[in-house]
Amino acid sequence: MTVYASLPIEWPNHNRYSQTAIEPRCDFIQQGDTVMRPRLVVDGWGAGYRVTFDGRRQLTNLYLPGEIVGVWRDNQPSFYHSVMSVTRLSLIEFSTLPDSEIVQAECALIERQLENSIFRLGCLNAYERMAHLFLELGERLEIRRLGSRDAYRMPLTQELLADLVGISSVHVNRTLQQMRADKVIRLVNGDLSLTDPSALASRVHYQSLH
Repeated sequence: MTVYASLPIEWPNHNRYSQTAIEPRCDFIQQGDTVMRPRLVVDGWGAGYRVTFDGRRQLTNLYLPGEIVGVWRDNQPSFYHSVMSVTRLSLIEFSTLPDSEIVQAECALIERQLENSIFRLGCLNAYERMAHLFLELGERLEIRRLGSRDAYRMPLTQELLADLVGISSVHVNRTLQQMRADKVIRLVNGDLSLTDPSALASRVHYQSLH
């Protein structure tokens, strides 16, 4: 299957799979679920999130095309977060875990993404958080050969962006307007382009995932 090309290492040909489609804004994993079979995102975006008792939500991570949902260093993990589809999502569910080399590569990448998230929320202001996130998303899509660092399709709403970077939707709107005014980004109908990714990376202290 051509989708294997989006992974760092090919999966075994004998691994059986089934393909499913999920409509936008649908939960398909609940917090506490144990996922025995890994799922590869073929198309669309997903998001992990947690919700407080009083209804506040924090998006903990995103699942982009070519990335795996449910790959861990442990054999039978429970999800610490729920997972929903952001857009219409196409998934391939495999019968067994990938080879250990794939597991290690994917887990290392996830850990660096989590470090990025901690750094964004702990050290950066709203403007810097947004820029830092946009740089990471571009790099992740480029790693899978599904986009480039400086231009890609970005289907996240202002509400979802707010829940990712820990600010209000109103603040997201103002920040995007300022970034446009500064000619740092161009965002039209979900198509995002970064004017000068290298300069922006230096400005917001972005370090490559590799």
